[in-house]
Amino acid sequence: MNNTANKKDVFYIIVLILTFITVIIGATFALYAFIFSQEEGTSAVYTGTLSIEYLSGEIIRFNLLYPTEKPTLETNDNVYKNNFKVTNTGSLDSLITVAIDINKNEFSNKTLSYSLYNGEGTEVATGYIEGENEAVLANNIILEHNTTVEYTLLIWMAENGENQNEEMKKTLTGLIKIDAAQKIN
Repeated sequence: MNNTANKKDVFYIIVLILTFITVIIGATFALYAFIFSQEEGTSAVYTGTLSIEYLSGEIIRFNLLYPTEKPTLETNDNVYKNNFKVTNTGSLDSLITVAIDINKNEFSNKTLSYSLYNGEGTEVATGYIEGENEAVLANNIILEHNTTVEYTLLIWMAENGENQNEEMKKTLTGLIKIDAAQKIN
């Protein structure tokens, strides 16, 4: 019996050693395949989190505007106004893009104007909202690391000196969209 027990012990030890060698060879191959599957000169960069707090909501929906001259930040009547905060909790500076993803725009071109102001009251961007796709309002705005900046978006119907009664009945709906990319020096 002793002889049979020793043969079984030797068999199990040999199987254990072969299993251990197989695991080592498999792990080595997996590590080799991972290292050499990466393209030369590429790297992953993790900058942190960009968070957006929509103080007035992210949905844009308005109608029944009447023509007016360019409003100020203090204007509350006859404008669409949206306040939002953007926070960069990362360790690197970012470039942000503010856009409107338009669902429905019944207004004619050069009718709706917008201004985007930062928290200090400085106008960051201005222009017209046109088309029925995405309207980029501001591009490449620097957002430094570990900062929060509040923005105010104003949209109004621009006075053009002509009869705009038909335009006053039209509607715009969409979503404010903020995107960020790493700032490359």
